[in-house]
Amino acid sequence: MSIQIDEAIRTVQAGNDLAADDVQALIGTMLQGEAEDQAIGELLLALRAKGEVVSELVGAARAMRKHMTPVASAGGILLDTCGTGGDGSGTFNISTAAAIVTAAAGIPVAKHGNRAITSKSGSADVLSALGVNIDTDRDVVERCLAEVGICFCFAPRLHPAMRHVGAIRRQLGVPTLFNLLGPLCNPAAASHQVLGTGKSSTQRQLAEALHQLGTEHAAVVRGLDGLDEVTLDGSTSVIEVTAAGCREIEWTPASFGLSPSGPETMQADGPDESAAIIRQVLDGQPGPARDIVVANAAASIWLCNPEGGLIAAAEQAADAIDTGQAQRTLEALSAMTSADQ
Repeated sequence: MSIQIDEAIRTVQAGNDLAADDVQALIGTMLQGEAEDQAIGELLLALRAKGEVVSELVGAARAMRKHMTPVASAGGILLDTCGTGGDGSGTFNISTAAAIVTAAAGIPVAKHGNRAITSKSGSADVLSALGVNIDTDRDVVERCLAEVGICFCFAPRLHPAMRHVGAIRRQLGVPTLFNLLGPLCNPAAASHQVLGTGKSSTQRQLAEALHQLGTEHAAVVRGLDGLDEVTLDGSTSVIEVTAAGCREIEWTPASFGLSPSGPETMQADGPDESAAIIRQVLDGQPGPARDIVVANAAASIWLCNPEGGLIAAAEQAADAIDTGQAQRTLEALSAMTSADQ
């Protein structure tokens, strides 16, 4: 390793950034169980105090990717809707519902996620409430992707090396570098991604990191109302990521042919309430919940077929709901994963 962890701690405490290669080596050492908890904690806290930069995110993500359990896919376009979470809005699991609708519209989806850490309901929690067995073997995950068009990549199952840093992360009790890595480390190596974040400070960093990590096409979205999704309550700040780099654009409800609505009509106090709202959306019930799912699914569809435009993508998303295909997709995912129990 080019830099030792004690040297890295001193470097960061002095206010200096670490190179991507050095962070990759350091995180790799942690994930192999070869670093002491005290040193891991000191480095993570020093990075947090300084403020993590893109090179550090990229290096850490490369290490995580090297140590994760890969999920095979057929190649070509593959989408993820994993975001940072923790926006404090209390809304239902919008990106999870959007992932189901996107898959129903014919785009393969490898949804990466975990149980709730900073919110009332994580993607794993709501999928469990919807009847999906989230904790399946890798071959079941791969079969779901191949046959249903959507799979759930449960982070604890597919990132087993994270057990080596779990205890110290819980002991620290504050967000660290690792909290930003989930959206950067899809086990199925998704080529396309809608990544939601509620913080402007991380939006640009995550976009630049995705670019350096080679993501084919991504949209890092942040509702200007603080929602870590495409919002219908005002505008959504978007950083589009392509091989050429990053560019900033803005979406409004009108961009999708939809009417404005506020998040107060989309609240869910836990996974059961979130699942109930998603069931209503997939059953075709009109209203703000359906509209925001359509908007977020449209962002995903557009990302994979930008020539069609956002309004056409929103029409595709609505059609996937209205024809019952989204409901059938969820049922198929539930049936295939439950057969593994």
